Amino acid sequence: MTKKRVTIKDIAKELKISVSTVSRALKNSPEISLQTRETVQKLAKKLNYQPNPLAVALKTRKSNSIGVVVPQIVSSFYASVVNGIEQIADQFGYQVFVSSSNELKEKEAKNVNAFLSLRMDGVILSMSRSTDTYEHIQKIKDVGVPLVLFDRTSKELEVSKVVADDAHAAYKAVNHLIESGAKKIALLTGPEFMLFGKNRMRGYKKAIADSGMPFDKSLLIKSDFTVEAAKEKSLDLLSSGNKPDAIFAINDDLAIGAISAAKELGIKIPEQLAVVGFSNTKRSRYMQPSISTMDQNPKQVGQEAARLLFASIENKSEPHKPKTVVVQSDLIIRESSDLLNKK
Repeated sequence: MTKKRVTIKDIAKELKISVSTVSRALKNSPEISLQTRETVQKLAKKLNYQPNPLAVALKTRKSNSIGVVVPQIVSSFYASVVNGIEQIADQFGYQVFVSSSNELKEKEAKNVNAFLSLRMDGVILSMSRSTDTYEHIQKIKDVGVPLVLFDRTSKELEVSKVVADDAHAAYKAVNHLIESGAKKIALLTGPEFMLFGKNRMRGYKKAIADSGMPFDKSLLIKSDFTVEAAKEKSLDLLSSGNKPDAIFAINDDLAIGAISAAKELGIKIPEQLAVVGFSNTKRSRYMQPSISTMDQNPKQVGQEAARLLFASIENKSEPHKPKTVVVQSDLIIRESSDLLNKK
């Protein structure tokens, strides 16, 4: 049988005093005598009284809680982002509630509505792969709740954002392949509406142009963001008459799919095909061969997102101009592209 939750009314009834007296005694108000405060607090502890956070939020209009929506809780990238958010939230005395969209726009919208109904003081969000309209995200801003987007964002939303310098990071990744001797570099990318994908493609194109290498549109390969889809697309590419000697994938799952296809076709990595991914996931570190990738410094991303959010929460009464913080990515060279050490 479920035990009934103890309320302030229960404590007031037990001590034969008013509810308002109990409430003020629990807050240690000097208006209440020390003896009464100690009596109330002692009974509250004995009965395991816990304040109702929703009731407190409704009364004070402040929950001391923030909501974080991520595409995947199991992702090491997002886990590190949340860790960074929690570090800053602890400094402000806030709790962090995390939910996952599981890469579904509908689940993302449901999470947003749940956080708004729970009176969260702010929301930090990274969009799902399927998010192609933004009404549910705009709603957060429209109801006056501070919002910060990170990693996966959109130009259509005028809110504060924390992003990687995707174009420059992609440029570094592709330039690494060029300096290692690659002559024909393919880009394995995702759906066109994702802003980070567009920016990484821009960096790829700039690196190709700056090297004097001819741009070949047929080497731009679009895939769903799954290992299986990337493998299928890579099998087609690597079996064609226009086979590349290097692939830059805009995330690590796509890079894993490309490597899986190369293995199936008996192509040696990195001697015959060099591969670089993006995100520095755990899988990229422990794959055979280990995958060269761009480390987005996710903990710093989380810290910057939290700082922006709390700046907005602390100055909620004042007009807040959206800010964008850019976190630099670092190239990590591993076996999948370490051609210099193979020569």
